Amino acid sequence: MPDPEIDLVDQFICPPCIHKLPDLQTTWKRRCVFGTTRENPSSSSACHKPSRGAFSKYCSDECGIKYMQSRITQWEKSGGTRKLLWDSVKNAEKREGVVVRAETNGVISHIKMDIDGDTSSTPEQEDNPPDAAGKRRSEREIARLNARLEQVVKEREMMKREMDMVLWREKVVELASERAEKVDQCGWDQRLCFGEEEWADFGAEVVESFEGRAKTQSGDDAMQIDGATASHGEWWCTGKKKCERHAG
Repeated sequence: MPDPEIDLVDQFICPPCIHKLPDLQTTWKRRCVFGTTRENPSSSSACHKPSRGAFSKYCSDECGIKYMQSRITQWEKSGGTRKLLWDSVKNAEKREGVVVRAETNGVISHIKMDIDGDTSSTPEQEDNPPDAAGKRRSEREIARLNARLEQVVKEREMMKREMDMVLWREKVVELASERAEKVDQCGWDQRLCFGEEEWADFGAEVVESFEGRAKTQSGDDAMQIDGATASHGEWWCTGKKKCERHAG
């Protein structure tokens, strides 16, 4: 037996035993697909390790990645486009497990791997409608899509909230700049540093204080203390125009 094939032996039966019992034979593990697809599969440089059984055709993630890279390279050489290939697979998700089917009385007389639309008949199907498996798959797919949709909605709401805060801060900067030009003071407004919680509590109030004060007063004494938020203290710097603290 060649040395590279030793790891692939599942159960070895020696020739004398086979001679006595012809029904016996050596069984082999399935070889890693990446090794079998090389230009010279029997070479020592090709992978001769066994695959990971029903869970993978490859002996490791590394071999699986190398195999897919070679497939992508062949795809491009035959005229395919990598971007179109990526668009078709970018939403694929990793299989979470393998489903096995057994008798309900607890005695496992037959086990069948239920993988992606296998429709071969089994004894258990006599008690179930033909479309039961398809219905269950549809329900699982709907549940998965609903969970994903909820996640997308949450992400959308969070992004919308962040965008609203950016627009609010931009508006306050504009109003604060306009007010600073009308008075001989620094005009730095510390509310520009509001975080999300302060913005949620006082955001609309701040803009209203700017706009309302601008409509009712004018001149050097205008808007020094915002009327709507005066109870929270004086928010903007009343120092000289070239304030040493805020000029930079």
